Amino acid sequence: MRKFSLLILLLLSFSSLNSYAAVVKRIEIEGLKWTKERFVRRELLIKEGKKFDPKDLSLSVRNLLNTHLFYRVETSVKEDKEGVTVKLRLKEKFPIVPLPRVRFKDDGSYKAGMEVRHYNLFGMGHKLYTGYVKWYNTDKPSKKVFVNLSLYRIIYNTADLSFGAFYQEDYKSLIKKGKKLGDYKEKSYTFPVSVRLYLDREKINQITFGLTPYLSFPDTLTSDKHLYYLNLRYTKDYSTDMVYYTLGKSFSIGGSLAAPEISSVFTGKLDLSYLKSIKRGDLKTFLYKVFLGTKVGYSGNGYNVSSPIPGYKSEEMENKRYVAGNFSYRFPVVDKSIFVKPSFWVGDSFENTPDDILISAGVEVTAFWARLADGIIKFKLFRGLGSKADTQSYFKLSFRW
Repeated sequence: MRKFSLLILLLLSFSSLNSYAAVVKRIEIEGLKWTKERFVRRELLIKEGKKFDPKDLSLSVRNLLNTHLFYRVETSVKEDKEGVTVKLRLKEKFPIVPLPRVRFKDDGSYKAGMEVRHYNLFGMGHKLYTGYVKWYNTDKPSKKVFVNLSLYRIIYNTADLSFGAFYQEDYKSLIKKGKKLGDYKEKSYTFPVSVRLYLDREKINQITFGLTPYLSFPDTLTSDKHLYYLNLRYTKDYSTDMVYYTLGKSFSIGGSLAAPEISSVFTGKLDLSYLKSIKRGDLKTFLYKVFLGTKVGYSGNGYNVSSPIPGYKSEEMENKRYVAGNFSYRFPVVDKSIFVKPSFWVGDSFENTPDDILISAGVEVTAFWARLADGIIKFKLFRGLGSKADTQSYFKLSFRW
């Protein structure tokens, strides 16, 4: 009896191993309108003619969701004597999004403009952003015009290539030894070029490197600057886009350094960030964020780093280094359509005198439509809690035609 039981166990084990060794006979893909089928197949970790692994199927779904092009990915598996047939049913997000930009300040000035984003150029996940924004009702009407193109996995299917052009007119103050010497208008041109390399099939480990020429031309008080930043960043991303929320964690460390000899100033920065999202309930999430940054090389007027804490004027945010933390709670108030996210920030921009702690609180409201590659309406309102605080608002409107 004991030998018979052992034989049964061996037969069951062999049967289990054999089922996992089943070969993928066919992969069927349904629901594509704007995305090419070869783009989807490239994201899959399962391949026709290869052994079927349920874990690879699950990771393939994550890969597809993290392209941010689909709001629903359903799978079904059917096995017969010839092998396994995998069926994917996909629902695509509409890839073209116009984004009117509006932002108001306490002094009555406001920023307005338009940005247009295409998230799925040529059906291969390439992204094209272009826009124009300008400040109005102010004696310093700065403006910005830009275009940026990112070609997804264009290099040997393992690396992105991105490049762009940015033009900006801005008003700045010249400060030396803590004394303001005057204001000047500056025109600047930026031409970033970068490559993002995916180091594994799940795109968890990533390295980004590139070059960013920055050319500035002030009208008075100071001289022209030509900077050629070398950029390098490592990212470890375990997060998953769950359509209505993001789940998981990510870590990033990197920096930029103006190339010596050819740049006007030897300067740069290093920064680190850690983000984690924890699910509570069906659509509720807690989010934790930590940011660190420091200057490298010259850190005079116009070359400091800026803390990400909202609710303060820019001069309160810029210094040689910063540390910042954020806690927020995101939850739906109208089914899956409207989400509210109260948020609390605390940090330090390490001013010499005094060494102030920066604290701010605010709320973000998002009207969400899963079929669109970006939110419909997003409104942010933050207020710093310190003596030199500012009220900052941000409004973004998106619609589908």
